[in-house]
Amino acid sequence: MKAELYILGVLHRGDFHPYEIKRRLIQAMIECFTDVDVGTLYYAVRQLAECGLLTAVAQQRVARGGMRTVYRITLRGRDRFRELLHAQFADEGDLRETLYGPMLFLHLADLNLVAQALRTQIDRQNARLAEIRKLHRQWVTMLPTGSRHLMQHMAEQCRLDLRWLRAVLADVEAGRIRDTPDPARLVADPLRMASSRQLSDSSHSASRPKSQLSR
Repeated sequence: MKAELYILGVLHRGDFHPYEIKRRLIQAMIECFTDVDVGTLYYAVRQLAECGLLTAVAQQRVARGGMRTVYRITLRGRDRFRELLHAQFADEGDLRETLYGPMLFLHLADLNLVAQALRTQIDRQNARLAEIRKLHRQWVTMLPTGSRHLMQHMAEQCRLDLRWLRAVLADVEAGRIRDTPDPARLVADPLRMASSRQLSDSSHSASRPKSQLSR
């Protein structure tokens, strides 16, 4: 389900072939906070196309002589994406697994539904924190040092998650959710950009008078 969400979300940006979808997801570092294997995206894209959620719109020839199929999200695909997105915001579990992914597409969500889901997430975190505090009071004199520090860490993580959830909810309720103002720059290849800057700097240095270079 998560691979489906990511693929459909990326295709809201435009028509792409699977390699470009994979590149954009890698650049978003989804493998740092989800168990989705970007290596399986090619198969997932074909499955979505067979289900009518994507449609092939073009073929692109690559340098080695092969062909890449460019896909476009369909109306059914957009409906399915919204269904998956809102379900993920409401899902239970570790916030890294449930919310980090859909946060990439927050600007595409129904903010009323997201606000409702975030309030539920906040209630869950408050309940979890209360349970941790209760256990700590009951067992504090019996806990070994390692367990005591572990419980303290769990409580701190809950408080951190609560601060984060409340901050997101405040922006959602105030309507302060925006997309990036420069999508092209956001997905530019950082290695290519770095190389371009180095070439530009080299050209600039070469064009400067020797008197300036020797300073």
